[in-house]
Amino acid sequence: MHIIHLTVVLANRHNGENDKSNNQRSKAPDMMTQPNTPSTSYTTVTTSQFTPLSPRMRRSSSIAAELRRLISSGQLKPGDQLPTEATLCRQFGVSRTTLREAIQMLRTSGLLDVTPGRGSFIRTPDLTQLLADLALTTPATRCNGTEINHLRGLIQRDIIGRLTRVQTAQRSELHNFTLSRQAAPEVNAEAEANWHLHMARLAGGTLNHLMLQTLLAMELQNRIQRFHNADEVMRTIQTQMRFNSALVDGDFALAERVLTQYLTPGVAPAPSQVQLQQPQSAA
Repeated sequence: MHIIHLTVVLANRHNGENDKSNNQRSKAPDMMTQPNTPSTSYTTVTTSQFTPLSPRMRRSSSIAAELRRLISSGQLKPGDQLPTEATLCRQFGVSRTTLREAIQMLRTSGLLDVTPGRGSFIRTPDLTQLLADLALTTPATRCNGTEINHLRGLIQRDIIGRLTRVQTAQRSELHNFTLSRQAAPEVNAEAEANWHLHMARLAGGTLNHLMLQTLLAMELQNRIQRFHNADEVMRTIQTQMRFNSALVDGDFALAERVLTQYLTPGVAPAPSQVQLQQPQSAA
């Protein structure tokens, strides 16, 4: 078990006296060690490994986001123990109330186990929650939209291949998610997402559904912005009609081409990888 020592230099402590005080503290770090519990190795997270807390976020959210970053990067590993509450409050420059809010966020996310009298320990995250956190902390503005659509295309090509085993009546359910020219952009964005996700549910395969859900959430604001454009709404409606009809007719290669052209317009679709399979018999 490692005990994590987080060394954070606060932005408002740059005068010589406090620098000297900080240097003295660094020689004798306040580690979260329990009585009669030996600690022989340490994982030290240095100042350079931290991203400055965003002034536009709540302090508790900033702390939680920074700890998530360290967990996802592997700098904090399952079983590692966080420093004491007092140490973290001092190093982040926040109150106990603010720190406890951040810790509770991580507990809710399944990233921390908090045991009274023992401390807080990093735990192996649940995949569903980990992807949800990724969607929240990595908006599409920090990603390449083309890359996101490429990933979506790869996932949905696999989904289409799986849909060859699904009954025609079930595939026809996708008609229920067609956009409306009169709907608000937010409503159409939700309908489009549900259209894609229903494909994944019909096809089966939990990982495909989770990954697709994450990518759609990452680019939610971009999709809402797109649907402010009436031409984009019509393009999506036409795509849905062509795609859904191709699926119902059993023309899976056409369905794949239609969806590829929708996600990556102007890019020549790759040869279809769909292999026709016998649909499952009705129950």
